[in-house]
Amino acid sequence: MYARKWSLIYLSVMMIVVMLVGIASAGITSKHAFAQDKVKITLGSWDDENGNVRHQAAVDEFMAENPDIEVEILPNPGGDWHSKVLTWIAAGELPDVYMADSSYVPLYVEAGGLADLRPYVEGESGFDPSEVFYQSVYENGFYQGDPYVLAKDYSTVAIYANKKLFDAAGIDLPEEGWTYDDLLDIAMQLTVDANGNNAASPDFDPENVAQYGMDNRGGWWRSFQSTVYSFGSHTIADDGSTFDGYMNSPETIEALQWMSDAINVYHVAPTSDWIQALPSGVMPLFLEGQIAMVFGMGPWYQDMLEEQPGFEYAILPMPTGPGGHHGAVCWAGFGMAPTSEHPDEAWLLLKALGTEIGQRQYSQHALSSMPAMMEGKTDDPFWSTFIKEVEYLDSLDDLKSPYYLQCIGDPAFTAVIFGDDGADLDIADYMNNTVVPELDECLQTASVGAE
Repeated sequence: MYARKWSLIYLSVMMIVVMLVGIASAGITSKHAFAQDKVKITLGSWDDENGNVRHQAAVDEFMAENPDIEVEILPNPGGDWHSKVLTWIAAGELPDVYMADSSYVPLYVEAGGLADLRPYVEGESGFDPSEVFYQSVYENGFYQGDPYVLAKDYSTVAIYANKKLFDAAGIDLPEEGWTYDDLLDIAMQLTVDANGNNAASPDFDPENVAQYGMDNRGGWWRSFQSTVYSFGSHTIADDGSTFDGYMNSPETIEALQWMSDAINVYHVAPTSDWIQALPSGVMPLFLEGQIAMVFGMGPWYQDMLEEQPGFEYAILPMPTGPGGHHGAVCWAGFGMAPTSEHPDEAWLLLKALGTEIGQRQYSQHALSSMPAMMEGKTDDPFWSTFIKEVEYLDSLDDLKSPYYLQCIGDPAFTAVIFGDDGADLDIADYMNNTVVPELDECLQTASVGAE
């Protein structure tokens, strides 16, 4: 009797054990199957392994919130990222999500390398951009009216000013609404020859300048564009078909003449050749007090400024021109491959990088497209002016044609106009009869070659 009882107990225990083992095995199998079923997507980054720290932090947070998605970062250990992207497009091997420079967005779209994001932004897993982004930054990811890229980070341009030099000359720091005429007047007061005469003095010696009022930023394209925009023009037609009537418009000629006169007539800025000969650019001269203002520059030198004990600086807004206050943005973003085998998951990653998860990382050392991420910087003496410049951004001319950057290249004409030999140049004649015909010929050749 007791044996029978213990046998029944033994059988019952064994059945329970078998059931528990079965349940545990099923759980292990289920977890294993889940791991096997993870969707794997790739993120192409133009940074190398050391530069991907913030990308990895964002990706780790994304994967923690989306455990069914695994993201592999494809770094760029060296070489030309743009060429690599074009090779991927041609081979149909693009990463699911990848970094794109603003200037190349039209070319990537036309080559079939970027997916139109509108269906995703307006879909169930989308968002209202007007509630998330600075609209001007968001729209700089558009091509022909549709969004293709969400910004990673960006830079507006402003003016670095040596505050001690302003104070010594008794000049108040300019505020929003100051003009290019004001800029020239201040630059003349801050340009000083070896004898201590400023550029407004009849005794000023332009051959012996000891301190320039400003540098010459006509050779840097974003600064150049910002000036042209503020004089009331753009550099190419809205449909990207021609430079004629834009790069040589009366407004653009006036902007070019203003920049040339600052160098050659008023002597408040050095020539491009002079700047090109500098071993480390203009910033060391700015810090040493030999250049009073650095014109149209992005927020890349904060660390350099903060490392200078006792150096007093101010960040000034860009001037208002005859066409108003306008600026050009310098930015990078993330796009999505139209060939992705996992577009829904790729969109989730892209959205995360372009919004809260990614922007928490990228905004630590740059400007974010999300106002919510900039709240701590809006009153900062360095960042606040750059953030306010967002209000005045125009859409980049680069986004109007796939061949804009190819034709502009490293613009030789600015080196001519603002160089040592530019003083006697007829700018209107040069733009009308040399520069614009060459640019339009480039556009036509590139367009025919792409057909």
